[in-house]
Amino acid sequence: MRTILLTTICYLFSYNLIAQSTAFISSTAATEDINQMVSTFEKVHYNPYFKTSKDEFYSLKKELLDNWSTDSISYKQFMAVGMKLCAVMSGGHSYMYWKNPHMVPEIKEYFYVPFTGKLINDNQTFVVTESKIPSIDSGAVVQSINGIDMKELFLECMSYTGGIEAFKIAYTEASLPLFLFFNDKLKAPYSIQLKGSENPISTQGMDIGELADFINSRQIDQNYTFEILNDEIALISYNSCTNYKKFKKFLKESFKTIAEQNIDKLIIDIRQNGGGDSRLNDDLLSYLTTKPYQQSSGRYWKVSEEAKKTYSSHKAYTKIFGKEFMDQYMNTPNQEVIESLDTADLTYPQKPKNFFEGKSCLLIGPGTFSSANFLADAVKTYKITTIIGAPSGEYTNDFGEQLNFTLPNSGSRVFISSTYDIGANGNATVLEPVFPDIHVEDDALTYAVEWIKK
Repeated sequence: MRTILLTTICYLFSYNLIAQSTAFISSTAATEDINQMVSTFEKVHYNPYFKTSKDEFYSLKKELLDNWSTDSISYKQFMAVGMKLCAVMSGGHSYMYWKNPHMVPEIKEYFYVPFTGKLINDNQTFVVTESKIPSIDSGAVVQSINGIDMKELFLECMSYTGGIEAFKIAYTEASLPLFLFFNDKLKAPYSIQLKGSENPISTQGMDIGELADFINSRQIDQNYTFEILNDEIALISYNSCTNYKKFKKFLKESFKTIAEQNIDKLIIDIRQNGGGDSRLNDDLLSYLTTKPYQQSSGRYWKVSEEAKKTYSSHKAYTKIFGKEFMDQYMNTPNQEVIESLDTADLTYPQKPKNFFEGKSCLLIGPGTFSSANFLADAVKTYKITTIIGAPSGEYTNDFGEQLNFTLPNSGSRVFISSTYDIGANGNATVLEPVFPDIHVEDDALTYAVEWIKK
C-alpha cells in the first residue's frame, strides 16, 4: 500500500539539522548507490524488466548518470534519478522513498506549487483539481509555470512513479506539489499562465506548513465509514484494508443497522482503498455472497539472499507464512522460483447474521490498489455484484511482498517487490486491471445512487 505519508511531512517540523540548505553527494558515491540498487532489484524482483528490456533500461541508466558530469551532485538530482529508475522496474509496489534525511533542511525551506491537477485529453491538457489560492479555481487549465510547459512538468513527475498509467496519473496528482520539488528548473516565486488569461498569476507558493495542511485536507480520515443516503441506500466507504478485528465489528454493526431499517440497496466504495490486509475482504464478501471464490490463485516467490535475511530477522514472517514454507524458502537456492499456486483453494463464505439479500454495487477507480484490487478482481471474476467506475490502478496479476533496504552512501530507502501474485482467475499471462461493468469516469457515486434506485 502506497501513501504520501503526511505524518512524515509533519515530522519535518521537529527534525532539526544543522546543515546547508542544499546537500550534496559525490558523483562516485551516488553512482555506487544506483548500481547497488539496480543489482538488488535484479536479485530480489521476480521480473524487473517486465516493462522494458534490460538493454533499454541500461541505456536509460547510462543516459541519466552521464548527466552527473561534476564531482558532486545535489541529493535532489540523485533522488530524481533513483525514483525514475525504480519506476521503470516497478509495478507500483517498488519505489525509492522520496524523503532522504539529507534533504530535510531544503524541504523545510522550499516553497511549493499551490495546486494539484492531472493531464486529460490523451495527456495533452493539464487541469487543476484542487487549489490553495482563490485566483486559481478547480477546473482551470494551466499552460505553464515560470515559462515551463505544464505537460512537461507533469510527465516528469509521473516518471517518478511505477505502475500502470491510471495509477501513475492518480498518484502524481495527489503528490504533485511534493514531486515538483525535485525539478531543479522550478523555484518560487511562481508565474502561472492559465489558458484564456492574458496575464499570468504570481504567487510565492506554499511553505512546508501550508503544504502539510493542504495535503491533510485531501486525506481520508477514516479507514471505513457507514451512512444511509436518502433514507434508502446504505453506503460503505471501505478506504483501507486495515485492522481486522475493528473491521469485523464495523461490518457487524453496519449490516445490523441495514437489517433493522429494512435497507435493500447497498453501495460499497473502494475507489480510495490502497490496500492492506486482504483478510478483511473475506469478511465483507461473507455478507454479500455464498459462492465459493478466491481473491488470488497463488504466487511465484523469487528466492534471494536479501529476502532470506529479512525473513530470518523477524519471527512474524514464520507466523504469517508458516514454518514449513519458511524452511522450504531458506533451503531453496538463491535466484530460483518457488511456485505456490492455490487454484483449488477456494474460500467458502459462511452466512453471517444480517446477510444482505438486496441489490448492491462496488465502486472502483485508479486508487483501487493492492488488497483492494484483490477484492475487485474476486468480485469481477465470480460476478458477485455489479462494478461501477473506472479501471482499477493495478493489474490483477502483479508484484507484491515488499522488502526494503537502505543504500549505504545516500541513506535512501528502497522498496522492492519479491513475488508475482496471480489473480482470481488463475491466468498468469494476463496483464490488465479490473474493468468495471459500467464505466463512469467523473462521479461514480452519483451515478451509482441513480442506478441502484432504478
